[in-house]
Parts: sequence; C-alpha cells; structure tokens
Amino acid sequence: MHPLALALLIAAAPVEEPIEVPINVPSPIPVGFLVAWKPTILSINISSGAASTFGSDKFQPLRFLGRYTGTWFNEKLLLRGEIEGGQFQSDTQNTNLGSDGYDVTVRLLGGTATKISPGFIVTASAGLLTRYQRGRAVGGAPSIGLLGVTSNVELEYRVAPLITFSLFVEGGLTPIPYAAESRLGLLSDASELRGRVQFSLDVAPNTAIDIGYDLTRWHLSFTESSALAPAGPADKALLIEAREHALTFGVRWKP
Repeated sequence: MHPLALALLIAAAPVEEPIEVPINVPSPIPVGFLVAWKPTILSINISSGAASTFGSDKFQPLRFLGRYTGTWFNEKLLLRGEIEGGQFQSDTQNTNLGSDGYDVTVRLLGGTATKISPGFIVTASAGLLTRYQRGRAVGGAPSIGLLGVTSNVELEYRVAPLITFSLFVEGGLTPIPYAAESRLGLLSDASELRGRVQFSLDVAPNTAIDIGYDLTRWHLSFTESSALAPAGPADKALLIEAREHALTFGVRWKP
C-alpha cells in the first residue's frame, strides 16, 4: 500500500478518548472530637453604673471544653456541638455577691468551611448559645440562665507541614433569661464576645494537639434590681461583667 494512503487511513481511524476518573477532594471541615483543659483567670466586676461595687480576680483550674464536629449534605455543611464550663468562683467576703459555684455554656452550630488556598481555610458558623451560671455561696452569686444566638469565624493557616496557626472571633446576643433570681431585676442587655489565638501540632494522621489563649467577655445589664441593696427598693441598675482569660490545652482526633 502506498505510504500516503496508509497515513490517510490511520488519520481517519476513530481515536478513543481517555476515560475521565473523578477525584474526590476531601472536605476542609475539621470533623472529629476535641477535649480540652482550660485553666482560667476569672475577672468579675459588678456595679450600678456609676462606680464598681464588687470586683474579683480568681484562678479557676477546673474548667474544661468538649466539642464534636460533623458534616451534613455530603460533607458540605458543618454541624457542631460544644459544651464548656466548670468552676465559677470569686471572692466571698461579700456574701451577697461572692460566688462558689459553677457555670455551663452550650453551643449548637451549623456552618461551612472554604479552602481559600493551599494551607488556608476559613470556617464560619452560627447557631444557638445558652449559658447557665449557679452561685452557691451564702447569699449567693447571681444565678441565671441565658439563651440566644451566636456567630463566629475562624481563619486557619498551615505555617509548617505539621503546624497550623488559627485566629477565632465570636459574638453572641443572649436576650432571653431563664431560672433567674428575682433580685436581679429585668434583663435589658446580655452579650458575649470571644476571641482565640491557637497553634495546632499534628502528632498522628488523625490526631492533633491544640495550645491556645482564649478571652471571653460576658456582659449583662439589669433594671429595677435590688441585688446591690437587698434592704432597699428594687429600683437600681445592675451591671455584671465577667472576663475569662484561659489557656487551652486540647487533644483533637478524627475517628
């Protein structure tokens, strides 16, 4: 056969295209469990708005955090449950305001995570927030529960093959009180603000150690309160601010 004809036959023959195989890209959502110890310095300030009436700074070694993060809708949505709390103590010289109790905070969140670039992930979520504080001193610290909503965003960047640095910011509003003492009066404002700086070290394919610093601020304001002057009329303002300066030592793993 003439070489030119052979070349034409080869060129006209159908060419099978390669079969495309989809590649599964892992979800950037950090699924798994976290258990952390959070030794905290608890700062409490209580006032009527004009001047501070009560102040306390006390170390709380027995505070802990537990968190579970999962996914929904084919790993597109983040689901997170978190419980945090422990000791809630303050100076007890003032038995009307001092505390020897505990507090518990629960968050139920939904959100998503986006991989911006290799090593850089942004995670955002929002949901329900509730906190219950119980004072057990004679005369008692304010005992109150709060319910509201919160939202947060976390920026994670892998600075080395095994080390990740993250920044976290959260803000919440908790306008609904429950199980509150009558002496507190009427709740007019309640909010939460939290920030965290953290380093994570991968120690195994599915395990990491987290070390960070957390600052959480709770602010409550009341009207028609008698907490600062139990013998007087319930006609005063009451401002309560609690700041938690905590170190976080956690272990995170993916089953």
